[in-house]
Amino acid sequence: MNPEELLALRPDVVFADVPALADQIQHLGVPTVCITEEHPELGQEIAAAKLVGQVLHKQQAAAAYADYFNQNANLVRQRITSIPPAQRPSVLYLSTMPFRRNGSAMVWVLNFLGADDVAGSAPPLTQFTTEQILNWNPEYIIAHDPLDVSVITHDDVLKNTRAVNSGHVTAIPQDLNEWGDFGVGDALSLLWTAKDLYPQRFADIDLMSQARTFYARFFHINLSVSDLNEILYGIGGSKVNFSH
Repeated sequence: MNPEELLALRPDVVFADVPALADQIQHLGVPTVCITEEHPELGQEIAAAKLVGQVLHKQQAAAAYADYFNQNANLVRQRITSIPPAQRPSVLYLSTMPFRRNGSAMVWVLNFLGADDVAGSAPPLTQFTTEQILNWNPEYIIAHDPLDVSVITHDDVLKNTRAVNSGHVTAIPQDLNEWGDFGVGDALSLLWTAKDLYPQRFADIDLMSQARTFYARFFHINLSVSDLNEILYGIGGSKVNFSH
């Protein structure tokens, strides 16, 4: 979007995720708030939500969201604390075309869960060769998009990884954005990833029910089974309307 298009929208405020971009917009005379996702972690995610709530005069909703996020974090923390390091899986969060790390929010989620993030400290958008991924040989691969799953599982090199051979290649759910992309859905991505990596510890967590309640509470919409299947599994073909 160029400056003329932005000004034509006459926004009351713009949220930006890069300080330099926020400065550019601010110089256009448009009130701008920067919410950076650099080195995100639980506290920063909650602080960002509260900042948005303050700017939009929705402090009560933001506080409720923060409480929900903290409740999920505490639940996950309590259930995984006794898992010894040797039983914590190796994981790669992966985008394709090209194969790369995508976003940094999932990095703190994997660290929070005590998983072995095989990409280590590689920054967002770092590209990987399939041979490098095979050398890491992760037990789980979490794909950035449902379309990435087929690319990964049918790749001539990656089909030899433990993740593909064991059927542990799944796509992070997504609504308007991926759940692990430093957004509102991250409160659910923590639960989803915990259940994906430690299914026995979270067997009682019904993600369909969790998602239905979450969107009704924070988006004020009642989603159908088709809507939820599209968000959770990338199937069903419905077009979820979040404009309520």
